[in-house]
Amino acid sequence: MATTTFTKGIEEYEDNVTFGTGITGTGLLHSFGTRKIQTFVGSLADTDTASAYADGDCLVELGTLDTNTPSSIVTPTKFFIHRAVVFITTVAGPTLVGGLALNPTSGIATNAAVVSSGTEIVGAGVASFNPRISATDSVTEIDLDLDAAGYHVFDPLVQAPIANTNLYVFSTTTLNGDASAGRFTVELEYSVH
Repeated sequence: MATTTFTKGIEEYEDNVTFGTGITGTGLLHSFGTRKIQTFVGSLADTDTASAYADGDCLVELGTLDTNTPSSIVTPTKFFIHRAVVFITTVAGPTLVGGLALNPTSGIATNAAVVSSGTEIVGAGVASFNPRISATDSVTEIDLDLDAAGYHVFDPLVQAPIANTNLYVFSTTTLNGDASAGRFTVELEYSVH
């Protein structure tokens, strides 16, 4: 077995890189067989400051989850969400609580319903999976506070249909103010099975 040494820094790591069978990296996506770590940059700059948002309304679409797997893996039918880390660099301004959802539809507009046709993966609507008993836990997650700077860590351990590839941030509180200042990064760790 040959040893390869990489001399490039991580900040230069924007091209496709393959480390043998089933391990790849592409800028903001790192894939290890069926396990993925993907980073999304979030901005509330395009939220509608003149209209009210209700529970389950889309704040922003973040991007698309990767469904690729090595050729020897059975075609995946589900996502399994291990962890979501949300780092809020600039708070939204007014009180704004929400969550993350996966939806099969891309391009859902801000202030339109997103959760009703998708799967909530972070927020108070998630009944997480308990690895100690290998079953759904009796404890639910909490919502994401978009008006609190710093790290917010969630371990939902939930599944979603593989068709729900589009990641959204949604509101759970009524929003009648200007939240367009909000900026954040979402790191999502998930598997495809």
